Amino acid sequence: MSIFEKIYTITMKKQLALYSLFTLLSNTINAESLVLNCQNNALLFPKQILSDKIKDLDVQADYSEVIKGGNYFLKGNVSLNSSAYFLGADKISIDKSSKVSTAIGHVKFQDNELMLTGDKAVVKKQGEVTHTTLNQVKFHYPDSRINGRAQVITNDGTKQVFSSGSYGLCPLGNSDWQMKADKITLNSSTNKGTAEDVTIEFLGMPIFYSPHHEWVLKGRDSGFLAPAFGGYNESDTDKGSNYQVRIPYYFNIAPDYDFLLTLNQLSSRGSVLEGKYRQLITNNNYLDDGRFEIEGHYLNKDKITNNRRWLLNSKLDLSLNAKTDLSVVTNRVSDSDYFKEIAHSNTSDSELQSHVDLSYKDQKQNLTMSLFAESEQLINNGSASYTRAPELSINKGYKGLGGRHVNLSLVSTKFTHKNSNTATNKTGVRTYAQAKFSRSIRSNNYSLTPSLNLSTIDYTMDDIANQKRNIVNFNLDSKLFLKRKISLFGTSLTQTLTPRLAYNYTPKKDQSALPNFDSDDKNDSYEGLFSGQKFTGIDRIASANDLTFGLESDFIDEETGDTYLSLKIAQAYRFDDMGMNSSGALVSQRKYSDIAMSANLTIRDFAFNNSLQYNPKTNKISKRNSSVGYILSPRKFLTLAHYDDSGKKSAELYGAYPLTQKIHVFAGINRSISDSITNKETTGIAYESCCWALRLAHFKEHVSDGDYDYVTKIELVLKGLATTSLGLYKRLEEDVPNYLANLDDF
Repeated sequence: MSIFEKIYTITMKKQLALYSLFTLLSNTINAESLVLNCQNNALLFPKQILSDKIKDLDVQADYSEVIKGGNYFLKGNVSLNSSAYFLGADKISIDKSSKVSTAIGHVKFQDNELMLTGDKAVVKKQGEVTHTTLNQVKFHYPDSRINGRAQVITNDGTKQVFSSGSYGLCPLGNSDWQMKADKITLNSSTNKGTAEDVTIEFLGMPIFYSPHHEWVLKGRDSGFLAPAFGGYNESDTDKGSNYQVRIPYYFNIAPDYDFLLTLNQLSSRGSVLEGKYRQLITNNNYLDDGRFEIEGHYLNKDKITNNRRWLLNSKLDLSLNAKTDLSVVTNRVSDSDYFKEIAHSNTSDSELQSHVDLSYKDQKQNLTMSLFAESEQLINNGSASYTRAPELSINKGYKGLGGRHVNLSLVSTKFTHKNSNTATNKTGVRTYAQAKFSRSIRSNNYSLTPSLNLSTIDYTMDDIANQKRNIVNFNLDSKLFLKRKISLFGTSLTQTLTPRLAYNYTPKKDQSALPNFDSDDKNDSYEGLFSGQKFTGIDRIASANDLTFGLESDFIDEETGDTYLSLKIAQAYRFDDMGMNSSGALVSQRKYSDIAMSANLTIRDFAFNNSLQYNPKTNKISKRNSSVGYILSPRKFLTLAHYDDSGKKSAELYGAYPLTQKIHVFAGINRSISDSITNKETTGIAYESCCWALRLAHFKEHVSDGDYDYVTKIELVLKGLATTSLGLYKRLEEDVPNYLANLDDF
């Protein structure tokens, strides 16, 4: 065996020991963390290009010597380069008899994941175990940005000990936050890690200390999560500002279930104990898989009302087999003001929904069945609505040759209402059966789709006479497909032009005696006009003898496939002077519908969307939805939207703007112009670097009349380690669309 082969054998064993040590370190400190998305190219030393020769080791040194006894000595800019690693030092000596290899002076190590530097590295082979010791070590994972230091690192093959160690996720040269420990021990045989005298420093100040900490090397572990802080105002009384502190503790009970316990201290109300249990249901002889969650909040005595306050939510999702699923959701609170006074969230919601849903789906047979039941609890001064308790539905489809389709469906629903004793809220059972026959005839130049729909509905009512309705619908929808190539502003585009013509027929029937459980007026939108349906739901099926004309045109970039401009316009002409209103009574109607138009324009970072309904009789716009957006990045954008529904106007404004490279502001507002009420208002400011971030967010949400709920949240993010407000970014994403609210992702 040549000297180079011997050096390769011994050094490879040393490299494997080093690799196992820092692989364990990486698994430990990267568990449950998020990878930074900051561009930083700083490295411990210039990155080396590893050899492309798998079995060879490239050895370079200014001086090499074979010493008596088969020992080797390399000196001066020593480097060992293979396909797996690079090792450099001022000196490397190999003692064959004692099986000890020593690298001294400016030690450098690099593999595909890790880089490290140190003063000295000693590797000793004892039987099948390799012992490694490194002094004054700096380590760095370029991809995950993990970096740190240790005075001494020792490894005996199963246990690694770091003396006076520290690590963080800040870029090299930045230590705004770091975690320090006098001693860190990683034991791969027990899958445990321990640390003594652990301190988290932020801007040079210790913010957390623990004399002893234990965790698992692979997987999750129990422990405290970062506390959350905030402020709020009592919405119904003038009690000034109050504070909120949430301290969560996570229990990792088993790989498939866990528990989160949180103490939520509200200065004006008291201590709320919150718990959330989650469990995965694995595949077994009886079930495929599933998930179960239950969450409970409990306040023994409210300081203001002297009442017990509580919340109980649960969710069960089960796949009973490949075709059958079960979903059970329950949501309950102690009283209707819980969200306004305790949770300070969901204050604009009017009800809590609970349901049971058992569904069966066979794609090969094109068959679906479901059994569904729901209930509601009114909150925040909400008003009751109809609930399905229960509903059975069956749907079966048949496909034939030549695009022929037959669809059969049956839906039977028992409707209940909390105010069922009133004259307007009739309850009972509705059974609806439908048979739909259709055929799709299509080519490259046109499409033609005739359909015939036969339906019957039966009402078995509680306090009034039963009712029935049998009705037939016919629809014929046709399209022509035209296109041409054009050039606009130097860009090659394809313009599509699609004339569309549809005929809808439904005979006139007075339906004023029928109850109305779930039908409401539909807008005369583009697709709504072609459907021939004037109402949602199935309690009202309006008469129709209409011919609808429409035109669609898209301008598509030939290179990217993006649609720059999309235009649509449609109007229905009615052959019958009589129609039906939402009460089911036959009334006179115009010979033509409103004109439905839409225009959507997208040019680079600019987007404009506008849809409207124009009344040609009054020469006025009856409904309009308009929005304009300028989006450069999730931290720099502005979106303005305006809605006008028959005089009921509202507006929305969302945006974010960077004041400096590290500071940005964000805001969102939803306001009803007609009654001068601000439904939601969100404002905030954030500072972020590649190392940490701080955000202040203020929420204002309308509850009722002149009553508002005010909440202020403070969030500190030590990037890659923890955030003090886990749920804040989710609320911001809902209240400020297009805003990248997760500070750890930017």
